[in-house]
Amino acid sequence: MLDILLDRDGDLKVSETGDISLTESVRQAIIIRLRWFLGEWRLGPGKGLDYWGTVLVKNPNMVKIRQAIRDEIMSVDEVTAVNEVHLDHDVKERTLTVRFEAVTDEETIRDEVKINA
Repeated sequence: MLDILLDRDGDLKVSETGDISLTESVRQAIIIRLRWFLGEWRLGPGKGLDYWGTVLVKNPNMVKIRQAIRDEIMSVDEVTAVNEVHLDHDVKERTLTVRFEAVTDEETIRDEVKINA
């Protein structure tokens, strides 16, 4: 899938000359999916994870959250398997750090995404 290249913070990556680039990065597609909050995108209000109702709550069900994240990663077309999903939930700071390992036909992707309330 062709997309605009983003930097590590999710902003447009702009070259020194002011140009943007395109990418077919599966890693970027996964990270975008994990950063989508349910209802956030007006063109796809049913897409995204229910962070407000399920994750960033007082007593979250970590098994349910892990499965929802695994399902979201698997929804990226090129992903064939998800080997690992590790969650670090900081209740006080209302953050969730997701570390994952996803497999495609061409590579194994290991990365992490931090979700802030």
